[in-house]
Amino acid sequence: MTQAVSATEPTIADGSPIHYSLLFAERPAREIFQATLTVVSELGRAARISAEPEIARTKIAWWRDEIDRLVGAEPRHPATRTLARLSQWSGSDRDFLDQIVAGAIGEIGLRHLETDEQLTLHCFRTDGCAIGLGIRKILGGETTANRELAGIWLGRGIRLTEIVRRFNRDLIDGRIYVPRTFFAMRGIEIPAGPVGRVDAELGNALRELLERSDECLGTARSQFAKSPHPKLVSHAIAIDLYAATNRLLRKRMSSMPPEQITLRQFGMLWRAWRSARAASRQIDTEVRS
Repeated sequence: MTQAVSATEPTIADGSPIHYSLLFAERPAREIFQATLTVVSELGRAARISAEPEIARTKIAWWRDEIDRLVGAEPRHPATRTLARLSQWSGSDRDFLDQIVAGAIGEIGLRHLETDEQLTLHCFRTDGCAIGLGIRKILGGETTANRELAGIWLGRGIRLTEIVRRFNRDLIDGRIYVPRTFFAMRGIEIPAGPVGRVDAELGNALRELLERSDECLGTARSQFAKSPHPKLVSHAIAIDLYAATNRLLRKRMSSMPPEQITLRQFGMLWRAWRSARAASRQIDTEVRS
């Protein structure tokens, strides 16, 4: 496996917070959640895996055609075939789908995000649009703008956390998603290669990204609380697991590389179970009222 491939491991990999969140999802919801994130991951891989921009453009053109096929009910890729089997698609879904493709096109040849605005757009077009779209398809006619917006905020929070966790891997791959302005305004030199223990100055910059992640997760939580739904319990769990991951990253970054910092398996499962119970109680309260 090349470094470029390892740097694009999907958010849904075994042992990740999303993996444990999906253990508590109903099968159709779990498959839609997984498939939408897989499509984003594959598009990102297409943009990043080759050093030749023309090859990347060819791969993304294939995916653009595949999305046309998804809307036309004739997909070929396993992830899009799953999406076609489990939900109806139409031109109205282009709002999310076109943003996801645009995000991949924007990564062709990318070496460093420059500004906060670029970072926000990157987070929106990747996991933000994937989870927002997934909620639309999971809920079908029961979807609402608030629920989809909550998914976007959740996805943005997840992506910010993953940028911190994968900081070393992205350095190896030659792609840095922490904006250049983050380093410049603090007078920090961009690391030339992977870091072991994060020093104080770099740690402060990465912790600010985690604070932004917490803000996104908090907004998602408040949006979901306005209209809880039993099919979105896994999303509530993801919020709690990523918030816990952020706390652990802040605590341990100064002593070990970020990519090695993760909640223990039993702790992740226990937190997921506790979050599922809390979400279910909230839904029951909403139904009774």
